[in-house]
Amino acid sequence: MKRFLKRERPDRNREIWQVIYIDLMTNIMCFFVILWSINQGKKVKITETMGDHTSRIVSLPGDIIFAPGKTSLTTDGRTVFQKLFSDDAGSVLQFESNGLMKRLLVIHGHTDGDGKKDENFHLGFGRALASYREITRYSKEVPDHVVLCSHADNSPSQEVPKLKGKLTPAQKDALAKAKSKNRRIQIEDTLVSQVRNE
Repeated sequence: MKRFLKRERPDRNREIWQVIYIDLMTNIMCFFVILWSINQGKKVKITETMGDHTSRIVSLPGDIIFAPGKTSLTTDGRTVFQKLFSDDAGSVLQFESNGLMKRLLVIHGHTDGDGKKDENFHLGFGRALASYREITRYSKEVPDHVVLCSHADNSPSQEVPKLKGKLTPAQKDALAKAKSKNRRIQIEDTLVSQVRNE
């Protein structure tokens, strides 16, 4: 019995030593993995924007704001912009910043799919530009805070069904409604963080 107990003690000590050794090697390996990952981060420059968020997106129907195929605003269109960007106190557009955030208005011009793609890009941009010029009536600071985009018909609000042959009145109506939804101006009121990690 004594011999059996004496044999157990060396084996138990050997097992404890092996566990401690494996733990030590695992910790050393983790340490080097952390060092390696830190060094990799220094080699690759990553620019990251923190805290971006969109506070509001307004979608305006193009058929009310513009005449078909035109880039000049209608009388109703000017009224819409006045209601959006003016109140009893004057302008609702304020671009005060604490140095950490910058307010941007991103104006998106969308068209339907009729006509040539290049012409639709020009039409979408012309409408975004006309909207921008109308908005500048309500704040002198707007030029430093606006981005203009033209989508043509590449990001439709509603997919237009592809119908062939002679169309029924119901099909014509469905096509007209889908195209009408896609002709629009979207104004995205965004706060952008000016704090960047480098």
